[in-house]
Amino acid sequence: MDESVHEALSFNEEVEKEQSGKRRTVINASLAVVLAGSYFVMSQWEDDIPLWAFLGFMMFGLGAAMWVGSHQGDVRPSYRQDPFNQPEPDKKYYFGIFLMFAPTFFQTFLEGHMVIAAIVFTLWGVGVFWALNSGAMDMSTRGHEDGKQASGDE
Repeated sequence: MDESVHEALSFNEEVEKEQSGKRRTVINASLAVVLAGSYFVMSQWEDDIPLWAFLGFMMFGLGAAMWVGSHQGDVRPSYRQDPFNQPEPDKKYYFGIFLMFAPTFFQTFLEGHMVIAAIVFTLWGVGVFWALNSGAMDMSTRGHEDGKQASGDE
């Protein structure tokens, strides 16, 4: 009985991984490109954008980021980990958090420097894609001795 449950869970994981792997990569890449492009536009033409458009874009970006975050871990963590032993964040997690909020620190320094801003925001977009697609932000993959993952993001 116990082995049949493990077989069913592993089969379900394989099917979900095949179906959602490419879709998740495309969604993460799209979000990284849109965020990097929009930060580039805001850093270069900030004075020309009306306030209502800026606030609307920020609400859209926040909603898109929350939607992507809610679709990252599709498997309940209680299937794969002890509920009393919560995973601890590691260096990859903290670096991913810093990477997500990095434009708030350097956006004002890039105003008027179009080429440098394009390079910086392109590199930032690649970093955001790595943070989303590698599972660096997924806490359910931390603290397992056997290396099993709850969501299969890595």
